[in-house]
Amino acid sequence: MKITISGLPGSGTSTIGRMLADRLGLELVSAGEAFRRLAAEYNMSLEELGSLAERDPEIDRRLDLEQKKMALEKDGIILEGRLAGHFVEDADLRVWLDAPLRVRAARIAKREGKRVAHALDETITREECESNRYREYYQIDLDDHTIYDLVIDTSKHTPEEVTNIVLEKLGEKRRG
Repeated sequence: MKITISGLPGSGTSTIGRMLADRLGLELVSAGEAFRRLAAEYNMSLEELGSLAERDPEIDRRLDLEQKKMALEKDGIILEGRLAGHFVEDADLRVWLDAPLRVRAARIAKREGKRVAHALDETITREECESNRYREYYQIDLDDHTIYDLVIDTSKHTPEEVTNIVLEKLGEKRRG
């Protein structure tokens, strides 16, 4: 089984990915965590690495290729990342998590221990940067959710409720 969990920063993809992996006993592969590790490796902020990635397409391609490779080599996996739904052609379920910008910025601020206004500015910059890169590199429009089996506004549900909604949809798809 392969499930993809995608969404913008602060939408809950990491949280829901972890909860689903625990509930289903599947391995979680997180593109966001890989990007954060790479930023730390380069001794950069996420925004700085994003800016570098705008000038050096190999950064995104390296991370994206790694995720594609994992998806091809493994079964019983949850892939969490902005583009995971586009890269895993044989996914059993593709999920897009959404939430209003201010809600997402508040979550990021809490997670990273910064002011909401600062997180809001960083999030806007990061999303513009990523949107431009994904459109240029892969012709992917992050605002087009037509490939997803399920789109959930996580500001309207607890993480447990979101996880249950995903599991319910997965059950429906399995029953066919």
